Amino acid sequence: MKNNIDGAKSPLKDRTAGINLAKSIVYTVKEPVVVVDKQGMVIQANDGFYSTFKLQKEENSALALGEREIFLELDELLKNDELQEKGIKDLEVSFNILQAGEQKFLVNAATLDKEKNSSDLILISFNKINSENQETKADKDDLENFRDIFSQAPAMICILRGPKHVFELANDNYFQLVANRDILGKEVREALPEVENQGFFELLDTVYTSGKSVTGNEMPIKMYTKDNNFKNSYVDFVYQPILTGSNEVNGIFVHAVDVTEKVEARQKLEERENELRQLIDTVPAIIWITRPDGQNYYLNKNWYEYTGQIESESTDFGWLKAVHPEEEPRVRQIFKKANDNKEAFSISFRLRNKNGDYRWVIDSGRPNYDAGGEYLGMIGTVVDVHEEKVKEQLIREKEHRIRSIIEEANVATALYTGREMKIEIANDAMIELWGKDHSVVGRTLRKALPELEGQPFHDLLQEVYETGETYWGKEDPVNLMIDGTLQSGYFNFTYKALRNEKGEIYGILNMAVDVTEMVKSRELLKESESRFRQLADLMPEKVANTDADGNFIYFNQGWLEYTGFTAEELTRKGWVNFIHPNEKEEYLKSWQNSLESGKDFEMEFRYLNKKNRYKWHLSRAEAVKDESGKIKMWICTATEIQKIKLEEKRKEDFLKMVSHELKTPITSIKGYVQLLLSLLKKEKEQKLSEKPYEMYLVRVDHQINRLTRLISEMLDLSRIEKNKLDLQKETFSLNSLVAETVQDINYTNTGHNIYITEDYNCNIHGDKDRIGQVLINLVTNAIKYSPFNRDIEVRISKAKGNKVSVSVKDFGIGIGQENQKKIFKRFYRVDGNNEETYSGFGIGLYLANEIIKRHNGVLRVKSEVGKGSVFTFTLFEASEL
Repeated sequence: MKNNIDGAKSPLKDRTAGINLAKSIVYTVKEPVVVVDKQGMVIQANDGFYSTFKLQKEENSALALGEREIFLELDELLKNDELQEKGIKDLEVSFNILQAGEQKFLVNAATLDKEKNSSDLILISFNKINSENQETKADKDDLENFRDIFSQAPAMICILRGPKHVFELANDNYFQLVANRDILGKEVREALPEVENQGFFELLDTVYTSGKSVTGNEMPIKMYTKDNNFKNSYVDFVYQPILTGSNEVNGIFVHAVDVTEKVEARQKLEERENELRQLIDTVPAIIWITRPDGQNYYLNKNWYEYTGQIESESTDFGWLKAVHPEEEPRVRQIFKKANDNKEAFSISFRLRNKNGDYRWVIDSGRPNYDAGGEYLGMIGTVVDVHEEKVKEQLIREKEHRIRSIIEEANVATALYTGREMKIEIANDAMIELWGKDHSVVGRTLRKALPELEGQPFHDLLQEVYETGETYWGKEDPVNLMIDGTLQSGYFNFTYKALRNEKGEIYGILNMAVDVTEMVKSRELLKESESRFRQLADLMPEKVANTDADGNFIYFNQGWLEYTGFTAEELTRKGWVNFIHPNEKEEYLKSWQNSLESGKDFEMEFRYLNKKNRYKWHLSRAEAVKDESGKIKMWICTATEIQKIKLEEKRKEDFLKMVSHELKTPITSIKGYVQLLLSLLKKEKEQKLSEKPYEMYLVRVDHQINRLTRLISEMLDLSRIEKNKLDLQKETFSLNSLVAETVQDINYTNTGHNIYITEDYNCNIHGDKDRIGQVLINLVTNAIKYSPFNRDIEVRISKAKGNKVSVSVKDFGIGIGQENQKKIFKRFYRVDGNNEETYSGFGIGLYLANEIIKRHNGVLRVKSEVGKGSVFTFTLFEASEL
């Protein structure tokens, strides 16, 4: 389908559009109207014109104004260039009409298209001058008739006024086009908002400003229906400017015809034709189709591959140029006769192949009719039979040597004589193919190979014997009894009728090639491909195939589920568009290098998934090559490594943090040790009691404890991740453990006040050291995150059921709601302004939570920023013995 919007650029198209417009105008007006070209030749005229001037309609095809005396004056006026440019307005002209005498008319004339260098047509109207009353009544009648005809016109017609194109008038068909909307008095952009950006408004503006008509051919238009759904249509239309007496545009006459059914029918026909062509192109034979006149209409790709012709060379009867010059007249004559008589034919001749060699072929055709019985032309096939033809000629020329030829043939060959198909000769290859021995020679085929009963070969042999037409079997299945077992095979074979000197058929030559392995290999290949696709769909990786040039031809289910697209959508959108922009350029460069070099492709980059998120993948591609080393295709895989990338990032961050946390206490220890050594060297100069040994040693001890704790947390983390954290459970007093732990902490943290409140006294069964480790972590965290308020509260209370709770409350910086669920994760630390104050791995609470979980308990937190936090763990009481 072709869309055409022509602004008076093509004379032929302009003239056609003008004629169509002329038809739509002259037949809707009652008064005498005629359309002529610049030479005065009548193009269209209505009945009023013929009846008023007493002319016969059939004269239209040869009527020229200048050839009729009655129109001589008018013809001279129309040839005036100035009048053609400006038009004629209410010019009084007298006409001497046959049997009616002289009558006066007001003549108006204007061109349908004012653009220069185009085939302009001139519209002329005649208004007879009568008395004032009669004229007024006639005008009213004409106007009423015009409106009636306008509304009943089969086309879609409307009149738009002004530069904003306000609907003034529209017929019923136009109202149907716009779903009977209220459009009169409205601007076209207001009345039809959905037509915006479809090009029609711009065309209306162009016609109004230029004063030149515009035509459209099969233009697509999308409009609302009554139920507010979009409907796609196609229209042929004309936008004709409406001119005032001073040749100024004050409106546009719109004439449109709905051609949707025609366009859609043609599109469907084209689609079906394309499907048929594609199907025919896949057939392993030369197929041709002609028109009813015998000229070539279609040749499938096998013709061009065989002959080397290009499409332009084979058009009409150009295909005959590939026929041997000596046989071309005979072939042309037989083909023409068959086409003229609408009868089937079959002819052999020599055909030039793409190497310039002439080879024997058989061209067979038959008449082709449509469903209504109309003759469409011929359809047929061309088969290369060169080898068989040569052999046939050789056998005919040297009949007496046929036995030796058959015996020496490498191809399995046998000769059957008479209607009973007696095996006259069978070479070793044929005997082996049958799975028999030479005792079958001299017997009939039915007795020698009884397993052929029920298979089509006896009937085929009889048909060849009776008709003389060679039968070509291609990959036909055959069941043969070999070594006592009925075995199936596939064969290419021929049944060729043999004739004596009188031309009578006396036997059949059978030649066969076992293609079982080839057929089974192809079936295995198809099965293998199917299994590959099934296997690929079950693989967790994303698998794709490309051709040798890198064009994707297959995506497995993993790709479809990851992207959310179908295979067709994914192919259309293109793999590269799913790659993160930061890696796209490197990918294109590396992939192109692999395509050119044949080297394997491997790269890590991010792919966009159906949730519009990028995830890291390891993408690999490996070339599949044939025996000669030529690339046949590429197999591509993409393995998601997002978790690995995140783990690598986590390990990198962990190492940075470990390095920082271990470095701090070691540096402090080293500094205090160096300071102590320096003081010892000055021992003689100063009294020992005056030196701050105790203070420095306490600080060294503090840093060693800190380092020990960090190392202990790392070891515990490793044990938990390997599920090797052993618990040495025993029954002990929870209250005593709390008191002892707080007392130990007070020795090293004298700056804070830790209060214990015992609302409940009980024993628990668990790992005492681990529970103490949890308590130490919670209390030291309370101290760490309470730099300004020195009070810490530790409370033991009864919980629901047979449970007990221990809570640690501080009045420090507090934890925001958004962080409270994160603090029990590995390596998470609450942000602070002082890194030294809030140092640590961020694994203390993670370890504490894991220890409590392994005791079937729960660790929770309540906190408010600026008001402190309360950490509470709940455990089961020990069962009474």
